[in-house]
Amino acid sequence: MLAKQLTFLGGADAAGVVLGARVPIILTSRADSVRTRLASCALAVLLARAATKAAPGVAGQRRDG
Repeated sequence: MLAKQLTFLGGADAAGVVLGARVPIILTSRADSVRTRLASCALAVLLARAATKAAPGVAGQRRDG
């Protein structure tokens, strides 16, 4: 509720990402602005890159054959 109050009453920007999966999952609402959706995408990219640097070769690993 605090996040919604900051967004609607305080004019704050937010970003929504679900953690714990193999890749970050972007979580947005239909009421979110374009700026909030872009912030969520940017945050997901940063988290995915950080995970790749923390464990090279694990993220995006392919299994052929």
